[in-house]
Amino acid sequence: MTTNEALPPRAPGRSTPDRIRRAHIADAAAGFDGFAPVDWVRDTGASLTSTLALWDQGQLAELPAGKGWDVVRMDRPRGWRTVQALRNAGAVIGPVLHTDSHVEVLVPAGSVEAWDQEGATVLAEGELLLAPPPAVVAPHTLLAHSWIVPPGTSLTDGMALYEAFAAAGASMAMDGGR
Repeated sequence: MTTNEALPPRAPGRSTPDRIRRAHIADAAAGFDGFAPVDWVRDTGASLTSTLALWDQGQLAELPAGKGWDVVRMDRPRGWRTVQALRNAGAVIGPVLHTDSHVEVLVPAGSVEAWDQEGATVLAEGELLLAPPPAVVAPHTLLAHSWIVPPGTSLTDGMALYEAFAAAGASMAMDGGR
């Protein structure tokens, strides 16, 4: 028996691009930079298998907010300013998602219950975040979604986000709203 005869047969119908895409998804599931970027999915109670299958098919996963983490959704211009304000403050920045109309920041569950700033909303418990795989980082996109900061081991502190959002609003007011 040759070495090739001892190997199991390949899955039927998989093209080379399909195998490459599956390898990228597997790499994301296995972790990069020494962390497991799928723990944030498990924390929601969503099916990890279903999530990985959707990503493998080039789809966005629907992950419920309010269990493993909360989501603050803001318009894109102020959202980008907020991320910059967090960076300028030296804050730890957790996952930040960019969509066609918003910037969405993941924060610890319950940390933004008292959010009272206009121009941003906190997703209600069970409201869905449409998430690409962690490996889809700007400038790459999947269905108009990409990570500005991909999921990792930490989330953005709710108070730090609140302060950065206020600073971004003040900065925009000084710039005439731009």
